[in-house]
Amino acid sequence: MNLLDRTRAYARVFRRPGEMPDLFRLLARRPAIAAGVGAYETGLMASGRVDSRLKALASIKTGSLIGCPY
Repeated sequence: MNLLDRTRAYARVFRRPGEMPDLFRLLARRPAIAAGVGAYETGLMASGRVDSRLKALASIKTGSLIGCPY
């Protein structure tokens, strides 16, 4: 998943009223943390050192290990 695809996915989540995940609610309350997370995610997605498919797979696996519902 490249940076543009990830941005579009976030936009789809934000368009659904009343269905904002907890992480996004937290980041909406803490703009400084949101800026840091945004910079981190951008750096990860923009770096070409690791294949984007592998990054997506790692994200899915991590989410399943910690019991993340989304």
